[in-house]
Amino acid sequence: MKEFAIILLCALVFTLVVFLVAMALNKIGWIKTAFLKDEDKDWIPDAVEKEIQELKQDLKETKDRLQSELSDVGSAIKEVGNQIGDVPKAFSGKKRPGRKKSNK
Repeated sequence: MKEFAIILLCALVFTLVVFLVAMALNKIGWIKTAFLKDEDKDWIPDAVEKEIQELKQDLKETKDRLQSELSDVGSAIKEVGNQIGDVPKAFSGKKRPGRKKSNK
């Protein structure tokens, strides 16, 4: 068990050292790749930031379209609710109420 703890501690220290060296090399500009370009130095690649902005825009447009469609569906359901009272009258055989025809 003691050997396992030592190996785990060594692996953790090694990982930490590699991470810190990579950070330092990136900070001084020795590590530069096209897909990891970071102009604003916030440790988030610019390509990832661009994709996130595009996703946010797409989600906003989808939300707006969905709200518009749901509003239309709500209006249609309300109209059906207004007309549902006429169904029993139609089955009873009574004439449909409405404007009288003009005799011109």
